[in-house]
Amino acid sequence: MHHLILLTALVTGLLVEGDRSKRTYLSDRLEPTTKGKAAYYKEPVGMDGTLYLGRIYTMQEVLKAEGHYADPELKVEHGHFRFFHADGKVESEGEYVMGHKAGVWQRYDNWGQALAEKVYDAEPLRNLVYSIAPTMPSYPGGERAMVGYLRSQVKETSGATALFVVEKDGALSDIRVLNADTLVAERIVDALERAPRFNAGQRDGVPVRVQMRVPLK
Repeated sequence: MHHLILLTALVTGLLVEGDRSKRTYLSDRLEPTTKGKAAYYKEPVGMDGTLYLGRIYTMQEVLKAEGHYADPELKVEHGHFRFFHADGKVESEGEYVMGHKAGVWQRYDNWGQALAEKVYDAEPLRNLVYSIAPTMPSYPGGERAMVGYLRSQVKETSGATALFVVEKDGALSDIRVLNADTLVAERIVDALERAPRFNAGQRDGVPVRVQMRVPLK
């Protein structure tokens, strides 16, 4: 009997520790920090269609917020969100678009009475183009393979530089060529338009638009 109680306690402890291993500790500004400096923690709670669900708690286990994320690491808020007062009443709720508040957010005071709404415009952020992303776009086989492909199509590319935006689906847009005569530039643009799709750049595990500059030596 004692062995059974001990085994049950051990399994329960491992389960609790396993749950804690999925936590992300947050500062009082909801930014990642260490456990010792944390005011809150965030943890996954499942899926809702293609989105990930997460909840934020105070270190005293009081629910602070819950909502949807675009990534399993819960780094990019995307979808409906609610924030709560300490007594559990809704403090505010609205939509996130790729980590940024969007549209109309409803706000409430401690007694549940509606406050003035806040409106956020996320439209400029939808098409934001990065020059550097944590995970940069890549051509199948790497940059050397891309340069080899272009040389096979255009023959002479020495001195030219290709600029283009790799879209979220890996397609290329806004293709330009520097340091090349008109005919060569047109051939490079045509070759890039026909090239295999890139692996899209990513930020926090989510595809983003990235501008690339590739010297064709």
